[in-house]
Amino acid sequence: MTRIPAPIELTQMIADKAAQKGRENLRGRGWKSSGALQPYSDVGAVGITSTVNYLLIQNKGFSPFVMWWVKNRTLPLACKQGDGPHVRFGNPNSVGTAGYVDIPHKGKVWRQQRWRHPGLQPKKFMESSITRAIKDSRPEIRKAVMQCLRGDQ
Repeated sequence: MTRIPAPIELTQMIADKAAQKGRENLRGRGWKSSGALQPYSDVGAVGITSTVNYLLIQNKGFSPFVMWWVKNRTLPLACKQGDGPHVRFGNPNSVGTAGYVDIPHKGKVWRQQRWRHPGLQPKKFMESSITRAIKDSRPEIRKAVMQCLRGDQ
């Protein structure tokens, strides 16, 4: 099967739609950085770029890890009830070991590994925005393919 790259005019239109859908997704999540999503297009390529690094991290997610860097440090913990910050010390003998942890407003809770970050599930809002933009642009894609097959370019 022969593949022909989509023309730049078509990819630019799809990329604009994808960036707009991505911005709508971010606004729906209550994130204020929706303006940082920019369309990316090239011959046969459509995408979304961002200048804000944490959006890329939120989109991709990351695996759980032990926060070894907390050893011998005093850290403020955020509090959803608004009476924080609550301060905890990263005892060098407790990081990564099993034991009880003191969680604000919950008390002592057993953990298999203390000071373990739970990770972040990928949001994949960029991929879903690009996919929806391509699905919404099917008539334009078919029109461009037919023009290419006819030689109308």
